[in-house]
Amino acid sequence: MRKVEREENIDTYSSFKKALKLLFKYDRKLFLKKTKKETLASRMAIYLTTFFGKEWFVDVAVDGADLLVWDRNENIALALFLSKDYISALGKEKARNFHETRKSALTLAFSLLSEKDYILIYRFETEFVDYMHLFFDAGFEEKVLKRCLIKDDQDDALLFRVRKRREKSSPS
Repeated sequence: MRKVEREENIDTYSSFKKALKLLFKYDRKLFLKKTKKETLASRMAIYLTTFFGKEWFVDVAVDGADLLVWDRNENIALALFLSKDYISALGKEKARNFHETRKSALTLAFSLLSEKDYILIYRFETEFVDYMHLFFDAGFEEKVLKRCLIKDDQDDALLFRVRKRREKSSPS
């Protein structure tokens, strides 16, 4: 990746985080209701618009993505896929394929988990996917959980193993 592209991706990701902060500030109650993801994507589009120049359009539900920041031609600055639960294997595959075929500069998927104090973000690249937690109650501090090569990425990779509790043997 060229240095200019990397800096642009950093700026785009920064704009994404700022828009997400606004979404949480003004629309957090929507996460707790049975709101369609299109509603959340529309609200996110409103906030993203403020961080991009006039040459960029922010559109909802275009070409399979939940939200696009693009020039309405072939240049895509940001493609977003969102879920109110963990992203399924099919959802991750959809985002990966979009990233590869449409050559989006930055492709993200994120899970708005109403019962958690963080958002799970997936950042897709050609050869890997990054998993990150973004803690909204801690000033949007982020923590990279792991980077997986696409060929090694599995659905249960982030699931914790639950140990079975052994029953105490009763005296005979």
